[in-house]
Amino acid sequence: MTSVRVHLCNLALLGTLLAGLTGCFGGDDGTEKARADAYAYARAWSAGADARAAWLTTSPATASRALVANRRGLDGATVRAVLADVKADGETATGTLAVTWQVPLLGRFAYRTPIRLQKDGDAWRVRWSPRTIHPRLSATTRLGTVIDVRPRAPILDRDGGRIVRERAIVRIGLQRDKLTAANLAANARALARAVKIDPRAYVRAVRGAGPKQFVEAAALRRGDSEGLTGRLAGISGIARVDGEAPLTPTRPYARALLGAVGPATREQVTAARGRVRAGSVVGQWGLQQRFDAQLGGRPGGRVVIRDAAGAPIRTLLRRPRVDPEPLRTTLSDRAQRAAEHALADTGREAAVVAVQPSTGDVLAVANRPTDSTFDRALAGSYPPGSTFKVITTTALLRAGLDPGAGVACPRTLTVDGKLFRNFEGEQSGQATFADDFAISCNTAFVSLAGRLTADALQETARDFGLGRTTKLALTTAPADVPPGRTAVERAAAMIGQERIVASPLAMAGVAATVAHGRWRAPRLLASDPRTAGPRLAQRELSTLRSLMRAVVVRGTGSALASVPGEVAGKTGTAEYGGGDPPPTHAWFICFRGDLALAVLVEDGESGAAVAAPVARRFFDAH
Repeated sequence: MTSVRVHLCNLALLGTLLAGLTGCFGGDDGTEKARADAYAYARAWSAGADARAAWLTTSPATASRALVANRRGLDGATVRAVLADVKADGETATGTLAVTWQVPLLGRFAYRTPIRLQKDGDAWRVRWSPRTIHPRLSATTRLGTVIDVRPRAPILDRDGGRIVRERAIVRIGLQRDKLTAANLAANARALARAVKIDPRAYVRAVRGAGPKQFVEAAALRRGDSEGLTGRLAGISGIARVDGEAPLTPTRPYARALLGAVGPATREQVTAARGRVRAGSVVGQWGLQQRFDAQLGGRPGGRVVIRDAAGAPIRTLLRRPRVDPEPLRTTLSDRAQRAAEHALADTGREAAVVAVQPSTGDVLAVANRPTDSTFDRALAGSYPPGSTFKVITTTALLRAGLDPGAGVACPRTLTVDGKLFRNFEGEQSGQATFADDFAISCNTAFVSLAGRLTADALQETARDFGLGRTTKLALTTAPADVPPGRTAVERAAAMIGQERIVASPLAMAGVAATVAHGRWRAPRLLASDPRTAGPRLAQRELSTLRSLMRAVVVRGTGSALASVPGEVAGKTGTAEYGGGDPPPTHAWFICFRGDLALAVLVEDGESGAAVAAPVARRFFDAH
């Protein structure tokens, strides 16, 4: 007898999940079947299948409209409805649903509500009532939200100036009620391609929009939007909405570093776990993304009941607001504008970093191309080439080298079968070491490799910050100066090649160390800690400063010879990859007063010809 009843129970629950159900063996009054059908309704509602849930009620059309309207009223919230109990009594049954919504921006909204069922042949249907959604709803009311969103906080420069703040924009998109089912997809794809966003994602967004909704495709600066006029011609349903958004003074201005904001993607909404919702403006990269919670705050608001006209008439849940807070950086607006000016005409991938030697504060970070979000100034890793000779020279001074001693500079030099050459053909048979430094003679430096121990460069480099841990809010590339394993490796390391790598930020720190007398850890935010390396010996500093000044006065950095204020610097031309000859990156590092600079131009022919003129443009504008 028991096995027969089990079999009948399983048939009744065919197609539903039985987890959590109890009483399968208890009584024959219809409770088990009522419970199973109520559970099917709760499961469909929880899965977001509102149409399926409505079909299981006594009024499918009315229920479908109500379920969709209430979910939409809660900003597309997810819901979990758990069947607490069901008891049949003749042709009717009663029970309770424990309902928990996860409302975007507001979080958890939980309550219990009654559920009634009506027998319909062999099945039970939920007797439809708005109270099935919430116990205080009626036929003319629905759930909704009132959100209290505050403007995004600005990003500040070192002096408290707002370098990222609300500025005028034009939002371009499609107006849903100006499109037909036949032309929706084609026009959405055309607009997406015109503003360079994912066409498939935008088509989905337009299809899922409300009947009169404006679906934004792009938010552009006023000037930028004017250039789209031709590309937008012929697209139906186009609408333009004036507004404001957090923007930098110009589009290139520290773009890779500061980042930008935009509508949250589906992945960002999921990862935020309720802090943002579809359509929320969030940081997409850089500092805007890293400090999105601080800059955006957290909206507060209420879950309410709205009447037929849409007006809120009762508050069911209240969440406090977390106000946005500004982010203060170490950037100097003057230095940043100079860095952007320096790279304005550079058609290659390039970076400029300016730091304050006495504090380590990062004053400017500029990158090209501006469309890229890769911050090569901080996260790029490159062989430093001859800019590393500042460190090599320090190691040689510690080994007893006299800068006035003669060190020949032949055109080429071979070490264990490896040919080393001077990038710009410089040679001097009667040169002193000081002359070799000024003209960046590779062969002279290579010839001195035997004076240093295998780990001398690595140890010396740490005094300039290379090899030390740098902790900034954004990703930085670690510098690496490994000990030379062979005679060839040690020779190549003398000129910043082999396995030595550093970022432009790290090499700006090398110049800053000479300027200030000790390395200061870079600081990007006003709240970053201040740490420093050991002081360099005064004799070393005097020599390095004199040698780097000679580079500008009579050597490879002569592009800056007429810059006021006695700029001291070092050029670099760094080989990478294969080829004969291999391609090169162009470098220049320098300092003037309490400002140090590093310039990197990828695939530049030489530091003297390509990178030094960029530095000259920086100082002309600063």
